[in-house]
Amino acid sequence: MFGKDIYWYGVQAVSLLETGELHSPDRSPVFRIVAFLFSLLGVSEDNLFYFQLVTVVWLFFCLYLSRYFLKTPIDKWNFFPCAMVFVLGFLYPKQAWALGFLLISISLFLSKSISIPIVRWIGSVIFLFLATWFHTMVGVLGVGIWFLFQLPRKYDLIFFLSALILPYFVKTETNERLVVDTKTFPIIAAFGMVGIGVLWDWVRLVFGKNILLTYESMYKTVSFFGLLLVVPIFHFADIQFRILISVLLIGSLFTVSNRKEAFITLMSFVLWVYTLVQYPHLFRYPYETMWNPGEKAASMTDNGLLVAHHGFCEYYHFQFRKDCLSWEPDEKAIREMPSHTKIYRLVYGIRMENLRASKENGVGIFSMIEPLGDYQLVLEDDWNHYIHWLEKKDSKLLSIAKSWKNPYRKRPSFIQRKQNYGI
Repeated sequence: MFGKDIYWYGVQAVSLLETGELHSPDRSPVFRIVAFLFSLLGVSEDNLFYFQLVTVVWLFFCLYLSRYFLKTPIDKWNFFPCAMVFVLGFLYPKQAWALGFLLISISLFLSKSISIPIVRWIGSVIFLFLATWFHTMVGVLGVGIWFLFQLPRKYDLIFFLSALILPYFVKTETNERLVVDTKTFPIIAAFGMVGIGVLWDWVRLVFGKNILLTYESMYKTVSFFGLLLVVPIFHFADIQFRILISVLLIGSLFTVSNRKEAFITLMSFVLWVYTLVQYPHLFRYPYETMWNPGEKAASMTDNGLLVAHHGFCEYYHFQFRKDCLSWEPDEKAIREMPSHTKIYRLVYGIRMENLRASKENGVGIFSMIEPLGDYQLVLEDDWNHYIHWLEKKDSKLLSIAKSWKNPYRKRPSFIQRKQNYGI
């Protein structure tokens, strides 16, 4: 399976089928699409993959329908796809469904082939609403592009310089979704996340000239939006990267059909496929190593809650129907545990030998260690003791023990809000 969130769609869909409610509140109807496929084909990994394929087909359909709306008598039909269709369809299906609606909304807003303005406006607003319903961020992105489109391009330099300065005046709240990270240069971070293909597509968007001249003004707006994304506006991995690949997809609406565009698109696919083949871990977790530790953790009779990294938790919950937390346990999680049970943790990235060798005053820190391949099953209380021990020693292992591999932060407030209010 490709996609670092794909099993979460399965978790949500199974919960809908079994209880009639989502496991975690979410306004998007995309999980109901997964549940519908499961109800027809059965609950399985294969059918999660089919959902991804359906998402790719949906995005292709919306891209070409939008290009049809934008086509004028002097334009050639552009048959060249965009790599973002596959990237979004497999990595971020929920976002992909919303972007399909946004592409149609933008094309209706600009279309020269629909002569009645009120029809274009109403259609554009309806599809923007649908995009927002499926994924709020995509709807906000659509409004942002429209707002930027209304501003004269002669002020772009002022806007860009203001964007460079603004992050240093914004208060950073590490417990919120919109975290300003001025230590990360976004385009370099994008390269580290998904390889050179995204750099090629970004350069093509910002500096490309092979576009439909009829819609040059909108393309310049989208291109400038792409340029703004070199500024560390949000926490990159969580928000800004998703905005970046969304903008790359939107920019592909306005490309023309010729040999130059064919070469650019072919090179894009070559670079993305090269990265996928050489560095598949960028696009997926090592799911094949998760079955045995998941089965062992699920079989522990006193396991009231498992703590593990994000990807493992989604896989574990889908395969074994047991709760797993990819955050440090908070009061809410502890309160919801069955009585007379314990919290276990699956340690990732630290060898069993290192855990066994950890001693304080000659006494081993861990009362139990279950070696499970790349993972080690321990008690959460022992793990907390181990973290304090590493901190006192200023150990090099602390950077692994307090990383995404081994959750150490409590659930941020935006997740708590979502669980309480669905937003």
